[in-house]
Amino acid sequence: MKKVLMYTLFNVIGISSFAQLQNIPLVTVYGESVVKVKPDFVILEIKLTKDIFIENQNNSIFEIFSKEDTQINIFDFDGKQVSETWIQVDSLRYFKELFMTIKDLTKLDKILLELYKAGFKNYVFVDFRTSKKVDLINQARKDAIAAATSKAKLLANETGQLLGKVNTIEEIGSQEYNWYNLHKINTPDNNMYRLGSDNYIIEPGYITIVAKVKVSFDLLK
Repeated sequence: MKKVLMYTLFNVIGISSFAQLQNIPLVTVYGESVVKVKPDFVILEIKLTKDIFIENQNNSIFEIFSKEDTQINIFDFDGKQVSETWIQVDSLRYFKELFMTIKDLTKLDKILLELYKAGFKNYVFVDFRTSKKVDLINQARKDAIAAATSKAKLLANETGQLLGKVNTIEEIGSQEYNWYNLHKINTPDNNMYRLGSDNYIIEPGYITIVAKVKVSFDLLK
């Protein structure tokens, strides 16, 4: 009987405490932040192809793609910056993909021109990236939390109350808008340059990182 009474007492205390916590006044706000950066390197993919019907007149061992086929010698380009796939096959041809990492973007136009002259003409994509992406996402998150805190303080002050501790915090998400990839997004033309609730501008030549958070604070009298 004593155990039953103790169990009932703990249940009552627990329910009362939960109800008390639920009655704490809160202020809930959204914070958003935008960070922009110019890309600092490019990934270039080149596809080499050969017809699948290769005649070997000498009936001897031959290479579909020789080492010379995939060797890129232009300017002072470091071969270590090139990686390649194994040979792949479709119904009509053999193909192999080469990936080049170009870190000096001031040489990009010359590299593309020299590659074209050397016979590397089948570009699959030229992908502009930033090596600071992780840091930029984290910075955008911090700025979004700071924006939410500032907004909550303003709302609390307007009601004559103080802002207490954080009650809940939720990341709504982070998004990346790459100016060089916008043509791949099915977005109406009038929204191409202005995306998001705050109409932040996607500037030409920039990678834009957007972070959004939802934060609830206790309100203190």
